[in-house]
Amino acid sequence: MEIYQYLNSGKLLRDQFFEKKQNSPSFSIRAWAKVLGLSSHGPLQQILAGKRVLPKKYLPAIKKSLNLNQKQLDYLGILIDFEKSKSEEEKSIYLEKLKKLRPKNDDVHILEVENYKYFENPLHSIIRTMMERNDFNGDPKWIKDNLVFKASLTEINEVINRLIELGSVEKKRGKLIKNKKAIQNKADIPSLGVRKFHEKMALLASEQVHTQDVSEREFNSMSFNIKKEKVSEAKLRLREFIKEFISEFQANPDESDLTYQINNQFFRLNKIKGNK
Repeated sequence: MEIYQYLNSGKLLRDQFFEKKQNSPSFSIRAWAKVLGLSSHGPLQQILAGKRVLPKKYLPAIKKSLNLNQKQLDYLGILIDFEKSKSEEEKSIYLEKLKKLRPKNDDVHILEVENYKYFENPLHSIIRTMMERNDFNGDPKWIKDNLVFKASLTEINEVINRLIELGSVEKKRGKLIKNKKAIQNKADIPSLGVRKFHEKMALLASEQVHTQDVSEREFNSMSFNIKKEKVSEAKLRLREFIKEFISEFQANPDESDLTYQINNQFFRLNKIKGNK
């Protein structure tokens, strides 16, 4: 079991449940709940659905049920602490602990932990984009002074170091150089980090409605009706439009002097019968 590839305990347990069920079709959530010592199957059902986090008191039973060694159990325990943490500082601490427990010979180019950090903070992609401007200066103070939102020098330095560690940025003769094309997450794969990214970008956009002049920004919003079977096609068209838009208006490296952000949101406004 590749437990070290997970950053979500619910998904880990859900995958293990389906594997057990595949090996034994009669295996059920009710049966597993009984094995784990739960009074009913309801809480386990919520855990597998991602609606609650597994209480750590059930870890010994999980260890036995999934045949985990102590290191794997420690990883799962820290993963639960990560999911329950409230502040970004706490999350960062637990992410570092998770990273240390991962195998040293891990051949994944971008570790799941670093991948989370990259997408969770929009500053990574913003700084990488800024690097192609003709007036870019790798000095963290210059970057801080050129951002429309608040970011500390400590945070900027951490982001730069992480970009170097991920291999997406290289430091040559004291200058920061963008190494690779855009780092992307796989479309339609749920990720806590990606959700955080979109949340922060949306908040940043809402701030700029009040601070930037209309001559420098373009905001539009419209509600419309659509057939359910057309939603997938509409999403693909939006992705294609963004690619075409960027291709037409993106300046060549070292020719630009402004960095812009384009967001698109396409989401359901009405409830669906049967959904809470």
